[in-house]
Amino acid sequence: MSASTKTALTVGTVVLAPLAFVVGLLILFIAAVASGASGHEKESGSSAQGPTGTVPSSIPGINPVVLSAYVKAARAVTTLRPKCAGMRWSVIAGIGKVESGHAAGRQVAANGDVTPRIFGVRLNGSGAGGNTSIHSDTDGGALDGDTLYDRAVGPMQFIPSTWRGPSGQDGNGDKVKDPHNAFDAAQATAVYLCGTGSSNLTDDAQLRKAVLRYNQSGAYADEVIAHVHAYDQLSTSGSGPAGTSPGGKAFHDGLADWPAAVKNPRSTAAAIDWARQEAAGGGREWYRACLAFVARTYGWSYSGVQYAVDHYWQMPATMRHDRNRTPPPGALLYWDTGQRAGHVALYLGDGKIASNDIRRKGYIDVANATDIETVWGATYLGWAPPYFPEGG
Repeated sequence: MSASTKTALTVGTVVLAPLAFVVGLLILFIAAVASGASGHEKESGSSAQGPTGTVPSSIPGINPVVLSAYVKAARAVTTLRPKCAGMRWSVIAGIGKVESGHAAGRQVAANGDVTPRIFGVRLNGSGAGGNTSIHSDTDGGALDGDTLYDRAVGPMQFIPSTWRGPSGQDGNGDKVKDPHNAFDAAQATAVYLCGTGSSNLTDDAQLRKAVLRYNQSGAYADEVIAHVHAYDQLSTSGSGPAGTSPGGKAFHDGLADWPAAVKNPRSTAAAIDWARQEAAGGGREWYRACLAFVARTYGWSYSGVQYAVDHYWQMPATMRHDRNRTPPPGALLYWDTGQRAGHVALYLGDGKIASNDIRRKGYIDVANATDIETVWGATYLGWAPPYFPEGG
């Protein structure tokens, strides 16, 4: 894989205009900001074309966490590389298929960590793996365990020198850039393929150029693009949308059996009743405050955690029910919205949730649980009991 290139920033000239014209532009700008910036935690817009098509609920050969990493990375790139159009999960999956078979044979934790780690051949110019170039050690063995030569690492097979440049990413929000993490590696792949200039990856010629930047082999590009096209067909075949796409699968009630560690000021029944009362007559105080809302439903003044997605991933593994759509009433449902905060809502039962911002900005409303997916295009992560160990 070749090193990333940098582009210089240019500063445009300022052209003076008559005062009335400038005022007119200012008014239009303010109106646009008021309209476009009023979104929820998930709604930072972008002019770039984002992921297209639906995402099947499962794909043979792709671990569900890895698939989620591909989808999340495709969404993130609309902010990270706004000049890049046409990035979608299938493009990242095409690379992942060729590089590691989507981390085949490995365990992938809910946070994306891949074990055992994936290492490529030693890049000592021996010809192993088709590589004849010598890549002396650049990371002291920190990423690849080799202090003499570099090896490609992780599910997307980044060379340490490339990862430690501008390509390394933190895709799961844990403040660590780890090529052995599916979310980090997928986001790095999306960023690397996009580059820093303008591109449209729905155009096969531009897609091929991007893939060749990842690996300068025509045969490699042919193989990756063939997989991309196959995955694109899955996205449009109606084979079953996941929680990441329009038409999310319905939610059904499960049985509540909270672990003994779950202790709240309010009972589950009282929490649901409080949430319904807030939806019926509450004020406009919940804009971008989903985690604060669900904590309040259970009687807490605060949750003790800043972001909804962090609250989910910080849950004990035994309490997380990844992608499970049979939550009991009173459970907390979580979504990856493509933005840092994510979203959480209180499950009321019968497929309904109490959620902020879904109907009215700042207010709580009762809505279909699938609306977070069909209206916002979010990825359903799973549910957990109302556990607030840092609440107060």
